[in-house]
Amino acid sequence: MNEFEKFDILSVSERALKRKNEGKYVVNGSSGTLYYENGEIVSYKEADNYLISNFNKFLSYGPQLGPKEYKDGFLSRIFEEDLLKIKENKNIAFVASSGGTEALFMAFKSLAKTHTVLLPSIRWPNYDTICEEANIKFEIFNFFTKDFKFDFLDLENKIKKINNKILLMINDPCNNPTGFNFTSEDYDELFALINKYNDKITLFLDLAYLDYSSSRKMIVKKIVNAPIKTPLYLAISASKSFGYYGLRMGALIILYSKNEEDIYLENYKKIVRGTISSSNHLANGGLGLFFKDENGVKKVKEEIFSQTERLLKIGEGVKEILKEKNIKFYPYSSGFYITFIKEDAPSYLSYLESKNIFFTLINENTIRIAICSLKESDLDYLRENL
Repeated sequence: MNEFEKFDILSVSERALKRKNEGKYVVNGSSGTLYYENGEIVSYKEADNYLISNFNKFLSYGPQLGPKEYKDGFLSRIFEEDLLKIKENKNIAFVASSGGTEALFMAFKSLAKTHTVLLPSIRWPNYDTICEEANIKFEIFNFFTKDFKFDFLDLENKIKKINNKILLMINDPCNNPTGFNFTSEDYDELFALINKYNDKITLFLDLAYLDYSSSRKMIVKKIVNAPIKTPLYLAISASKSFGYYGLRMGALIILYSKNEEDIYLENYKKIVRGTISSSNHLANGGLGLFFKDENGVKKVKEEIFSQTERLLKIGEGVKEILKEKNIKFYPYSSGFYITFIKEDAPSYLSYLESKNIFFTLINENTIRIAICSLKESDLDYLRENL
């Protein structure tokens, strides 16, 4: 077993569970799952009730692109009062997906013959796997400058070198694995860069952590008012938002010009038919009913905000500890993860595990902490043992 296999999520989580079962106090910062302080997975009963009580209603095959109630409710929940403005100015292609991962796969697969995916150097490793399975080429640009700003200069240099059309992949907000968020000014610069190259660049925003972001409202406004001429691709994960990690649900959304021909939906029907046959009716059928419950949607929104505040509190606590220990880390604004820099990271991870602290390896010099799986009570232990 090499170092990356030893310190991947599944291996680390298995060792953490074993240590916990031995009666040890364990800090398990490996799992990308949001937990309550009592160790249970965060979920929201108002939504849960609709899925559980309507189970038998959705045993049939679902519509390939998802039920209308799911689509309408999803779009309303994301864009709220701005949905009407989007409909007035853009066409919307909506495809229900098995989590954000399938949304990415479908887009990559549909563009494989014409585009190259451009990925940041610090990223969710599964992007690479999805590209390989979709048979689409990908290139890498440097994510951060030396002062930890988004590296627009290297991004443009890579754009110039790629002769193909480009699908630019940006995981924002709450970048996995750093928790970095674009600022409003970053979005303005990004849109300007895209327009500079006419129709060469298509932007794809992976919004998996949108609901747990401190900049959610700003990002939605930027999407609604995006001044770009090329289509805008969005990947959404309801699995992340509602705590249904094993019940895969999400959506691929494409916003495109009113003057552009609809080349999307029939293409995606074909991809769905050739992969999973139809959308997950058990998941999106029940959630579609939930979306029609205005009071329930409002309640869950409030509860998600409360969990976001708790995440921020834990994240700020981890940042303070890293600063006290003089450990450098990438910019964290909100979200599930913080990534810190440590020479010979595998050796340090082995040392931490001797203290019953379990994190995961990004590369030989960086380590990811899944703060979503930490408890506030873990902070004192980390302060003593990190």
